[in-house]
Amino acid sequence: MIHHSMSGTTVTLELTQVQTLNRELRRHAPVTAGRLGLGSVPEKAVLRQVQASGPPSFPYLYGRFDAGGPAVELHTRQLQQLSDLWHLHQRWGVS
Repeated sequence: MIHHSMSGTTVTLELTQVQTLNRELRRHAPVTAGRLGLGSVPEKAVLRQVQASGPPSFPYLYGRFDAGGPAVELHTRQLQQLSDLWHLHQRWGVS
């Protein structure tokens, strides 16, 4: 996974949404890999952070879980589940 730093003036809708998800992860009850339907992580592993990697114009989004191991790619379905869970008006994926 390649990490890019961003200038403070670089803001895209998707990266702003990622910041919002991370804020909500800290504020609410834990979200498990099982709830998100991620079979590649132990079901009871807790999502700790959503992380962007790649160019700011089109980053890949990964979930970091407390079970350790590599970050797991999050897809539109999981991102929308998180947004819906906290009643956020976010749009994920290409429409």
